[in-house]
Amino acid sequence: MKQISTISFIGSGNVATHLALAVKAAGFEVKDVFSLHKNHADILAAKVEARAVGSLAELQRDTDLYLLAVPDKIIDPIVRTFHYVEGIVAHTSGITPMETLQKTARYGVFYPLQTFSKEKEPDISKVPFCIEGNSSDVLQSLSDLAANLSDVVYEINSDQRKYLHLAAVLVNNYTNYLYRMAFDILDAQQMDTSLLMPLIEETFAKIREMHPDKAQTGPARRKDLPTIEKHLSLLEEFPQYKELYTLFAEQIIKKYHEQL
Repeated sequence: MKQISTISFIGSGNVATHLALAVKAAGFEVKDVFSLHKNHADILAAKVEARAVGSLAELQRDTDLYLLAVPDKIIDPIVRTFHYVEGIVAHTSGITPMETLQKTARYGVFYPLQTFSKEKEPDISKVPFCIEGNSSDVLQSLSDLAANLSDVVYEINSDQRKYLHLAAVLVNNYTNYLYRMAFDILDAQQMDTSLLMPLIEETFAKIREMHPDKAQTGPARRKDLPTIEKHLSLLEEFPQYKELYTLFAEQIIKKYHEQL
C-alpha cells in the first residue's frame, strides 16, 4: 500500500483552505490547487507553496490524492474528468454518496465534521474525520492521512454519513441562526449581546453531561402559556421570527405534555 504524500485540492473555499493548511503543516506536499475562480486558487496556492491551475486538465497526474472540496452539485461533473488519474479521488461532502466517485478506480470520502470559516482557524486535532474507501487500501490510506491531522478518526459509511450530516446541520447551522435571531432582538434594544454568552456556554456544557431531553428547560417545557403569549406579542416587532418561535414552542409542548 502506497502512503499518501502528495495532495491536490479541487476547490479553494473554506474547507479546502483549512485542510490544505493542515496537511501542509503536517508535512504533506500540496501539488496543485484548482478553482473555478483562478484568482482564488492563486491565493490558496501561495499559502501552501503549491501550483495554482485554472483548468482540471492542468492537474498533475502523479498526485497521490485528489481532494474535492467543492459544492455537492458539481462533484459529479468534476469527477467525470478524473478517469485518467492513478491516485485516490476523494470528496469532503457530508451528504454525497461515495459511489458518486465510482467512475474513478480508487476513491473514497474524507469528511471533516466541523464548521469552517476563513476568518477563524479551528483546532484540526479535535475535528472528527469520517473516512470511507472503495477498498481496504484506500480506506487505510485515507485513515492514515486523517490520523496525521486529528486525534478523532472514524470509519463511517455513506448511509450513516448522510444522517450524521443532517444532525450536524441541526446542531450547527440552525442553532447559529437562532443565535442570529437572539442577537437581532437585543441589538434592536441596544443591549450587549455578550449578556447571552454565559447562558450559551452553560447550555453547551450541560449536553456534555446529560441528554438534551433531560437538559430542556424554559416556558414551553413548563407549558407556561402566558409567558409564551408575551413572547409572541414582543415578536410582533420581528414577524420573520415569530413563526419559528411558535413552531419550537409547539414542538416542545407536544414532547413534554400530552396536548396543547
